[in-house]
Amino acid sequence: MPCIHCQSEAIVKNGTKTLKTGQVLQQYLCNTCGRRFNERSGTPMARLRAPVATVEMALNARHEGLGVRAAARVVGTSPSSITTWEERSSSHLPAWSPPAGAGGDVTIEGDELYTRVGENLPPAASEGWTISFIERKSRYWLEASAGLKAAELFEQGVQRAWQWAEPSAWIRWFTDGERRYGKALWKLASVYLPSHLSSDAYPYRKVWREGLEVAIKIKGSQGKPRVEWLNVEHPWTALSALSEVHANHLEAFNSALRRRATAYRRRQNHYAKQVEGLQRALDVQRLIHNWVRPHGSLGKARTPAMAMGFIQRPLKLSEILLARGFESLTL
Repeated sequence: MPCIHCQSEAIVKNGTKTLKTGQVLQQYLCNTCGRRFNERSGTPMARLRAPVATVEMALNARHEGLGVRAAARVVGTSPSSITTWEERSSSHLPAWSPPAGAGGDVTIEGDELYTRVGENLPPAASEGWTISFIERKSRYWLEASAGLKAAELFEQGVQRAWQWAEPSAWIRWFTDGERRYGKALWKLASVYLPSHLSSDAYPYRKVWREGLEVAIKIKGSQGKPRVEWLNVEHPWTALSALSEVHANHLEAFNSALRRRATAYRRRQNHYAKQVEGLQRALDVQRLIHNWVRPHGSLGKARTPAMAMGFIQRPLKLSEILLARGFESLTL
C-alpha cells in the first residue's frame, strides 16, 4: 500500500484506531513525507463511520431498482446517507475506468436514453438524456453522460468513449441514426493521408484513423433500415458486413437499465430531481455492472471487466468500497 500523499512505498504500521461501531482500522506512517493515514484513506469509505456491509447493502439495493427512500428504509438509515454513499462511490469512478488494451480489437455501440429530470418538460428541453456506449463483445459499459440533448453532451460523451477506445488497433464504432456521434468523433479521430497514399483511385486526403470504422443504422421509411458509413475510411481499414452494423446490444441493455435504475421509470417519486442525481446513479450502476455483476452471456461468474482482461475474478462491492482502484486489488 503506497502513501496516499506522496505515493512512497516507505510506510510502516502506526497503531490502530477503533471506531464507535467497533471496527478497527490499521493506521500507517509514511517515512518519506511523515504524514499519517489509515487503510480506508483514499477509498469511498474514508471518514465514514457506517459499516462497510451497510453501505454495500444500500448500494446493491439501489442497483436492484429501489429508490433512495426505499433503500434507506431497508437498510435502516436516512436518505441523505444513501446519497452521500452514492456520491463517494461516484467520485471514485475514474479509478475504476481503465482504457481498452493497446493493440486490441473493440466494437463500440452508442445510443441515447431518455427520462424525466425535475419538471416534466418536453424532451427537447429536458436534461434527462443519457449518452451511453458499451463494448459489444464484453458488454463493458464504458461511458454514460447525462444532460440536455445538445452538441455539448454528444461531444463530451464521444470524447470520453474515444479516450477509452483509442489505444485499440481496430475499432468499429456503430450507433443509431444520430449523426452528431460521427461529427464529434470526426474532430478527434480524423487524419490526413500522406501524399503517397492518395491517388486518382483514392482521392481522399482527410479520412478516419487507420483501423477505425464508423457507421450508423438508420430506420428509414416503411420500416426498411439502411446502413450508412460516415465520412471516408482509411484505405487499409476493412468494412464490416451490413448485418454487423447495429446497436442492438446497447438497446437491450437500456431496457434492463430501465428496470434497475428507478430514475428511468418516470414515476413521480422515483425520477431524478436534478441531473447531478441522475449522473450519480448512473456512475454507481456502471461500477456494479462492470466489476460486480456477472453476465450470463459472458459465461458463468464472468463480469465485463473480466471479459476485457482488466481483472481475473468477479469483485464484491465491499472490495470496491475499500480499495483506491482496481490496480490495488489482487488480480
